[in-house]
Amino acid sequence: MSTDRFREFETFVCVVETGSFSAASRKLGCTPSAVSKLIERMENRLGVRLVQRTSRSLTLTQEGRNLHRAAAHVLETVTEAEAALLDTEATATGLLRVHTTLNFAQTQLAPLLPDFLAAHPKLRIEFLLNSEPIDLVNADIDISLQVGPVTNPSLIARRIATTRWLLCAAPSYLLASGTPIVPADLLNHNCLNFLPQTYRSVWPLRDESKDASDDKSPSRYEALGNVASNSDNFLRVLACQGMGIARLAEFHIAQDLREGRLCLVLGDSLPDQPEPVFAVYQSRRNLSSRVKVFLAYLEKRLSESLEWKAKIN
Repeated sequence: MSTDRFREFETFVCVVETGSFSAASRKLGCTPSAVSKLIERMENRLGVRLVQRTSRSLTLTQEGRNLHRAAAHVLETVTEAEAALLDTEATATGLLRVHTTLNFAQTQLAPLLPDFLAAHPKLRIEFLLNSEPIDLVNADIDISLQVGPVTNPSLIARRIATTRWLLCAAPSYLLASGTPIVPADLLNHNCLNFLPQTYRSVWPLRDESKDASDDKSPSRYEALGNVASNSDNFLRVLACQGMGIARLAEFHIAQDLREGRLCLVLGDSLPDQPEPVFAVYQSRRNLSSRVKVFLAYLEKRLSESLEWKAKIN
């Protein structure tokens, strides 16, 4: 609907509800003649008489009554739509579609969902869970939660937390194969790794055995072993079974480390800089209320009590 058409509907409904051109003009902030001309323009465009005018009153024709019902409904619908867009956090509504990895959803999001949905009972959430890159537009995704760099410059990446990537192995593996002391020792170990040529398949580690004059920036290690996978959860299961050393996100294995199923390996060689956890979305402008409240909730709750911040060393 054009702006002029909407203005006509708004004026016509106001005339009917106030009962006169002069009363409508006061409410709309214009002159009675402007209201009269606009109604006349509507009638000329539609080819019907909408209002019967007398010196003392006006009445609606049958066509005028029909148009009033329709126009009032249109205005009510628009008003409700605007209210939904401008509504407060407490009344966020609609469907929120979230993309992230299965492990992040299970370990970090699932514990937070009951309280969030209880606070926003009119909101529904659909999760698309995989570790593959995704086109937010084509997949109709509101937010993608990603660990590590975001390479698409057209997207907005908002950091909501940080994590570390740790080397770990089961006590049984370390007992049988020994514990690596420096990164170079990994050449003599079975490394359970992500698929070759992927971002996670190279392990950045600092070698603390170097002299103080040597470069202490992380070196990139091509970790080799008899199993590779695109699933971090599968690598975690294999590591817990004693099959080798894996490099996994701290939030993913924090409980295994605390409960002794896995042990930290080469902790002194970890890079100093943790990796950000980003909420990725299409634009900063005109974010829906459902996206705003979800982002605010995640930032607050993850900063309060991150599972991967537990003391595990």
